[in-house]
Amino acid sequence: MRLVLFVLIVCFCFNLNAQGDPDKGHPQHFVAGFVIAGATSLLVYKKTDNKLKSWLIGTGSAVVIGLAKEAIDPLIGRNRSAKDFAYTFLGGVVGASIIIPLKKSKPKKTTYLF
Repeated sequence: MRLVLFVLIVCFCFNLNAQGDPDKGHPQHFVAGFVIAGATSLLVYKKTDNKLKSWLIGTGSAVVIGLAKEAIDPLIGRNRSAKDFAYTFLGGVVGASIIIPLKKSKPKKTTYLF
């Protein structure tokens, strides 16, 4: 709960502008997709222990958020960009792939004396 509150405070206190210069915003879109997909896929993987499902959901979350961001750009006075969406998608694919090298969690073996 504290983390959510902290993130909300940071978002409201700072001016976060993902499209300062249209030619230089692509790394920011890549990083945003990477972080969104990486965090989502890691959380889903911890809950399900299924790499494919967590990769698909992580990548899908970055794609949906990227599409939503590009859809509202004209409403806030910015231009839509297919390149921005492509970089968000690419970052999502790479970010969701963070779960591929993880090992499945196995229950610890316990030894009983009796």
